Amino acid sequence: MTPIPELKVQKLEVAGFIREVFSYISRFKGQLFIMKIEDSLMDHPLFPVLIRDITLLHKLGIKVLIVPGTRNSIDKQLSAWDIKSNFHDGIRLTSEAALPLVEQASLGASQRIMSLLTASGCHGMQGNWVSARSLGVIDGVDYMRTGKIDRIQKDILEQLLKEDYIPILPPIGWNKLGHAYNISSTELATELCKYLEVGKLFFIGSECGIKAEGLQSGALTEHLTLTESGLVSALDIDQAREILDLNKQLNFAQVDYLVNAISACKSGAKRVHLISGEMQGSVLQEVFSSRGDGTMVYANQYSTIRPANIDDIPDMLRMMQDYIAKGYLIARTSENILDKLSDYVVYVIDNAIHGCGALHAYENDSAEIAAIAVAANYRKAGIGEALVRHLIDTAKMRGYKNLFLLTTQAPDWFYSFGFEPGTVEDLPPSKRATYNTKRNSRVLVMTLG
Repeated sequence: MTPIPELKVQKLEVAGFIREVFSYISRFKGQLFIMKIEDSLMDHPLFPVLIRDITLLHKLGIKVLIVPGTRNSIDKQLSAWDIKSNFHDGIRLTSEAALPLVEQASLGASQRIMSLLTASGCHGMQGNWVSARSLGVIDGVDYMRTGKIDRIQKDILEQLLKEDYIPILPPIGWNKLGHAYNISSTELATELCKYLEVGKLFFIGSECGIKAEGLQSGALTEHLTLTESGLVSALDIDQAREILDLNKQLNFAQVDYLVNAISACKSGAKRVHLISGEMQGSVLQEVFSSRGDGTMVYANQYSTIRPANIDDIPDMLRMMQDYIAKGYLIARTSENILDKLSDYVVYVIDNAIHGCGALHAYENDSAEIAAIAVAANYRKAGIGEALVRHLIDTAKMRGYKNLFLLTTQAPDWFYSFGFEPGTVEDLPPSKRATYNTKRNSRVLVMTLG
C-alpha cells in the first residue's frame, strides 16, 4: 500500500486541530477564566500580544477576570524612592512609608493592562472590591501594612462580568475604616475561586511549567504525559502533592504554583495552568489544545481510558484511517468495530477522543492487542503508551496467560512494554488459521501467567 505523503499528514494534523478548537470554543463559551499576570512581563515585547490574545478569548464569549502581579512594579517604585523592602517567607513586609508607593505601583500595573484591553476593543474596569485585614504579628514578625483577604464583593464582580466588562483586581485590600493593605496577588487569584465559578485559573509569568528533567517520581507520577518541550503536561491534585513531597529542588515559583493550584482546585477551579507569557500564543495553545504549552493541575477527571460506545465509532475510524493508509493497521469498517465493540477502549481528554485500542479474546487463555491508533496531532503525547499499558493490565486482570499482537512497522516500540519476538506457531489456532501470509506481519508475544 502506498504511504501517505507528508503533506497529507500535515493536513490531517491541521484538520484535527481545527476540530479541537471548535469543540473547545463551544465548551468554554460563558465560562470564567481568571488570569494572574506577572508584571515582569510588561516590558516584554510580546506583552501586548498576550493581552490581545486574552481579548480574543473574551470576544469568543469567555468571561475574563485579571489579577495583575505587582512585585516587580513595587520593587521599582520603592527603589526609586530609596525605600528598602524586606520579605519574610516570601511575603513583603509593607511599612507605612512604603504603602502609598505600593498602592501607586499596583494601580499603575492595572492601568497599563486596562489601556491594552481598550486598544484591543474590550472594556476593563478596576476597583476596590476586596476587603482585607492586617496580617498582624506572627511568630514575632510584624507584617505592618501587609494584609490578608477578608471578603471579596462577589455581587459586583458578577454584575460586571454579566455586562461584558473585564474586571481588573489590583492586589490592594481595604478594611472597614478605609485603610489599605498590600495583599498577595497569588492569594487573591486563588481566593477568587472560592467566590466565583471558575473554569480556568492561569498563572502567567516567565515560568513555563514544571520541567520533567531531574524530577523524582513516585507511584502516582511514574507515567506522566509530557509536552514536546519536556514539561509535565497535566497533574491531578494527588500527583501535584507527590511532586511537591518528592522534589525539594523545585524553585519558589514552581512550588508556589503547585501549592496554590491544589488550593484553587479544592476551592472549585476546574483547571489551574502555569504558562509562560514570553511565548507567543501560549494562552491560546493552552485553551484550545488538550496538550497545551505549560503545566496544568486539575481537580476532576481530565483524561481517562474508558470502554468505547457506539457514538465513538466515527472518531475511531477517523484516527485509524491514517494508520490504514500507511499499512500499519488492517482496514476496518463501522460494522467490524460494532461487532466487537466491547473489546475496544478509547482515550479521552476533556471529553474528546484522541486514541483507541482493542483487546480481543482467543482460546488457550490468549488475547490480542490490536487497533492501537492515536489522533494525528497527539502522537507525541504518550497516549499510545497509556493505551498499551492499560490493555496489558486489563489482560492480567482478566486472567489471560498469553498476550500477542501483529505489527508491520512498530516492533521496537512494543518491545519497550516487554513483548518479545514470536512466530506464527505461537498464535492460538483460530488466529493462526486466519494469519495473512501476504501481509507477513511480525508476531510479538508476552507471557502473563
